[in-house]
Amino acid sequence: MKSEIAKELYLVFLILFISCGTGSDDSNQSNEDIIPEYQLAVVDSFGVEIGDSINMIGSIQYFCHHPNGSVLILDRAAMCLRVIPPDGQAYTALRNGEGPGELSGPQGLCTLGDGRILIPDMYKHEMMTYDEQGNYLGGYFLSHGEPPSPVFPVDSSSVVGIMFDNRLVEEETQLCYSLDRYNSSIEPIANYYMLNFDLVGWNEALKAIDAFDFYADRAGNVYIVNDFTEYLVNVYTKDALLTYQIEEPVTPLQKSEAQIQIEIDEYEEFAVNDASYRGGYQPSPYNQLISLAGVDSEDNLWIERFDSDTGYNFDVWDPNGELAYTVSFSTAESPIEIKFLVDDIGIIGAVTDPDDYPRIYYFETVEI
Repeated sequence: MKSEIAKELYLVFLILFISCGTGSDDSNQSNEDIIPEYQLAVVDSFGVEIGDSINMIGSIQYFCHHPNGSVLILDRAAMCLRVIPPDGQAYTALRNGEGPGELSGPQGLCTLGDGRILIPDMYKHEMMTYDEQGNYLGGYFLSHGEPPSPVFPVDSSSVVGIMFDNRLVEEETQLCYSLDRYNSSIEPIANYYMLNFDLVGWNEALKAIDAFDFYADRAGNVYIVNDFTEYLVNVYTKDALLTYQIEEPVTPLQKSEAQIQIEIDEYEEFAVNDASYRGGYQPSPYNQLISLAGVDSEDNLWIERFDSDTGYNFDVWDPNGELAYTVSFSTAESPIEIKFLVDDIGIIGAVTDPDDYPRIYYFETVEI
């Protein structure tokens, strides 16, 4: 009898031991599959808050970090460059005018690794360069039309940017929209994307441009998104070689008929004085799924997802194309429109709502 009881107790002990061991392994495996979650926290800001008139910004058209840690703002409304040092008093540089280095039609902003500030100007037909204090250093290069814009720095001498102009294609001049790398010359030294208007037609080209987004980091990697219906990022080397893709299964975000009609009306109002527009514009039936916020100091790519009405969500991918963690920033209590920029210096955001006060926010990530 005792022997039978002993056998039963042994079997019970064995089953418990095995089940506990299996449960522990499953728990460890589950923990390994969990993607860490973080939140963005505002640690500082610059600009006008309600009731304050000290740091007035006219508009934030473009903004970026300088290698010395300063934040630069291209204020199109005030036609100046605003400089916000990490420690010290903010100041303005440049001014509107037709003279050398003066702003006439600025349409971009970036800083090279050696500290030079670049501003493409559509009316000057020039990519203008300045030192850290805003002193004009001359043209990065002159162009026969509009210079590339927007632009991102690659190293101490190169930039990657969008060019929209006529190009010689198979011995014929054709209107093209292209993403290229430049090195102090209007002639590109690498091409990452080319859209030929004559091949796809005006309407399809406009939809393709609307869906196109890119970012370039200082190491020379170029990241491209060009489809509203896919979570797909193509990653290229400095020399335009496709190295890998980041892809996630998603459901396209369908636009309403009312939203499509509003976009048609807005575009036709904008194009009313364009002799080349012959009517019939039809926007994409889908909303934007993702955009590229930038690459941080650990070479992680930040991808913003547009799947929330109560805040901002980011997927952060490591240099091997693996999802490292996610980040969120809730605006449920205080809705606000922010454009984010992530680079090797930090995370900043600009208020882009035309009905709100333009200002810059400084962010840090905190664990949930």
